[in-house]
Amino acid sequence: MSETSFTKRSFEQIKQQANRYRIYDSGHRDSVNGLYLDVLPSGKKVFRFRRKRLGKDITVTIGHFPDITIENCRKMALKYSTQIAEGHNPIDLKRLEKQKLKLEEEQSITIGELYQAYVEEFKIKIRSGERRKKSLNDADSMWRNHIKAKLGKLKSESFTHAEAEKFLKLLVIRTSPAVRNKCLTLLKSVFRDQPENPFSKIKKYAGTKRERILSENEVKSLLSALEEEKSIYRDVVMMLLLTGQRKGCVFSMEWAEIDYQNQLWIIPTSKMKAKKPHAVPLTKESLSILERRNLEAKAGEKYVFPAITANNKHIVEKSGKGSFWFRITEKAGLRSETKSDNVTIHDLRRTIASWSVMRGGNLQVTSKLLGHSDISITASTYAHLDVERVRAELDVTTAKLLGSEPQATRLEFLLKEINKLSHEELLVLYQHIDEML
Repeated sequence: MSETSFTKRSFEQIKQQANRYRIYDSGHRDSVNGLYLDVLPSGKKVFRFRRKRLGKDITVTIGHFPDITIENCRKMALKYSTQIAEGHNPIDLKRLEKQKLKLEEEQSITIGELYQAYVEEFKIKIRSGERRKKSLNDADSMWRNHIKAKLGKLKSESFTHAEAEKFLKLLVIRTSPAVRNKCLTLLKSVFRDQPENPFSKIKKYAGTKRERILSENEVKSLLSALEEEKSIYRDVVMMLLLTGQRKGCVFSMEWAEIDYQNQLWIIPTSKMKAKKPHAVPLTKESLSILERRNLEAKAGEKYVFPAITANNKHIVEKSGKGSFWFRITEKAGLRSETKSDNVTIHDLRRTIASWSVMRGGNLQVTSKLLGHSDISITASTYAHLDVERVRAELDVTTAKLLGSEPQATRLEFLLKEINKLSHEELLVLYQHIDEML
């Protein structure tokens, strides 16, 4: 037994000895009777608490120094003293607590198992028409590529808000804010029915929407690159550009969806995010593509753009250098060492919508073309492109209020609009001018 002070500094200065000895907690106003530090020949220092119960010594191991502080050690000793005074054996209580924790651990499910339950529920909703298969494929891609390895084996019940925030911070460093937002949305849904959702109070990063659109010269380069492609690749890219629809809908376009009489493409509910059928007007250029595809189609062919190497399947666009989209954009000079600068297929949809708005198109009309369920979705993405047209209208209005005529501004605005017209539209305009004169 030793009389060394029960302080951190004195414990750090203890030297290893050949025989085991103890240092009891005494001489301090917070000292606890029965608490001691057991100094082993190996140099290890172990806090223990000893007290008699029913005539027998009960010794409880508290922890190793310096892993546990003297203050916390004293608190644990007081707890064990109370338990013994109440007629309990702290060792038995600790054993029961370990068994309880082990049982809870065995019964709790992992985040991976929670995700699988989410997938099974999703599949039921797909069969009932509430959700789309593509949405599940997207979720599965996020899970496999960015979440599974880090979180899959962790217990869902013990996963905390702090751990959720840490995971997302590391994720945005490894990937991008957009990927981080998508994973956050998925994990919120996975934990949705749990008593505690560690992701519920975490917000998405704002301003992560992609805004890449093709310029007039880039569109010309794209069209030029298409001339060297097989007709099926040329036609599918042109249909993407001309209709402004999502690639999944265009790739899986079926002959049964085409209404030739009304010149419409009716995309069924099962393929639409908005959960309702969507009517896409077909221009003469789109109808010309369909006519050519029809001539090349095999008897009984289901898809307008069938897969070249697989029967009863439609064309797909795989990522990587072997894909037709990589080949086309590389020829068109639309690829860059900076990944975010590369033109994606979805940029074609954004391009036709943006051009429509910038040419003076109505947001409501653009919303209908894109098949958005709410015009606010369209407005949040494309309304900023309407600034110049609003500016021109405001110039005219303010000039009227002030009693002046903005001739130059109005003329410049009209010239810009005329320059946007196609050759055929100019001929119609000239014809109307002749009639007026």
